[in-house]
Amino acid sequence: MTNASRITAGENTQPSLLLGIGFGFLSSLGPLAIDLYLPAMPAMAREMAADSGAVQRTLSAFFLGLALAQIPLGTLGDRFGRRWPLIGGLTLFIVASTACTFATSLEQLIAFRFLQGMGACAGTSSVRAMIRDRHSGHRAAQLMAFTFLVIGISPVLAPLAGSYLLLLTGWRGLFGLLACGGLVAIVAVLLFLPESLPPERRPVRLSMLISYGQLLATPAFVGWTLIAGLATTIPFAFVTAAPFVFSIGFALSAHEYSLLLALNAVTSIIATQFAPGLMQRLGARRLVLSVASIAIAATAVIALVATRQAMPLLLFQLYSMLLFTIAGLILTPAAISALDAAAGGAGAAAGLLGTLQLAITAVASGVVSLLPSFSVLPLVGVLGGAFVIMWVTSIAMGARSESTIRPE
Repeated sequence: MTNASRITAGENTQPSLLLGIGFGFLSSLGPLAIDLYLPAMPAMAREMAADSGAVQRTLSAFFLGLALAQIPLGTLGDRFGRRWPLIGGLTLFIVASTACTFATSLEQLIAFRFLQGMGACAGTSSVRAMIRDRHSGHRAAQLMAFTFLVIGISPVLAPLAGSYLLLLTGWRGLFGLLACGGLVAIVAVLLFLPESLPPERRPVRLSMLISYGQLLATPAFVGWTLIAGLATTIPFAFVTAAPFVFSIGFALSAHEYSLLLALNAVTSIIATQFAPGLMQRLGARRLVLSVASIAIAATAVIALVATRQAMPLLLFQLYSMLLFTIAGLILTPAAISALDAAAGGAGAAAGLLGTLQLAITAVASGVVSLLPSFSVLPLVGVLGGAFVIMWVTSIAMGARSESTIRPE
């Protein structure tokens, strides 16, 4: 769908808050599948006689499944419309969530979590494509911000709910609740969500075959996708390490560190709502450069403190709130800029964006899971590297943009 046809189809209409809430509910299944069981990870490690890194790999497997299914779901969405691939993915999510409740070994749980991630990606990939079907630019950023507002409720409530539900159901019951959430999502799609890509606007097969090559040959799309992936890495690398850093490094209970994770999520929700306005005022690239510079300086200070003394919990919590603020400010402008830079079908663009974005997150989470869990330094090192790459990428995109408009 071209920019002109998007303007004709929906750019003159204000994004609907109700639609944003619906999109947010679909997209929140993935974050919910991550955050709900975070308080259970130490208990899972004890029950399965596994170390913390092995249990953390269930999270990395989820990210990998979430990443790999983006492209096929995006392609199917361009070819057959958005709704039925979305329903198929939600069905897989329900089946895999149910299978997690009956896992008898850590290897089985890792495999089922991989499939669960593949199913959960239907929400995020389809929603991004549906947003691009309707809007672009600032209004697309507004609708995505509405979506992230609902998504943001998950990390606020899910760890707290998980810590209480553990007392009633154990960790297996948490996956049963996720299966029920997937069923509710399917019913909502069938009853309330109309198709956003009618048959006459679906690309032909030949254009679908070449669309991914065109996207990968577009420097702006690749650059913004890398930044979006690094922005996603910030909170998810943190939550990969957080249960063990808080429980081992700071001797906090599951309920205590769930409250801190919820506070982080609140800061991300607030920051996300400011992102569209800042994007319109400063421009996406200037916003990313400013925020990344602040993040690099703050990370350097935390690393210096950690090498010289025991990390104070208050300082670490303030730093983690800053991390989630930065993620909230960057993710929406980066994702919208990547989609606006793309040519071809919205499903293909959203699918490739999601695949590359979450592949970066999966790698970072995997690295964190291989590093010691009792210190903040490994986590800070991974995050610091992400901020530096983000900053350098923004600089490189600006230099390339200037070179393309410089007269000969």
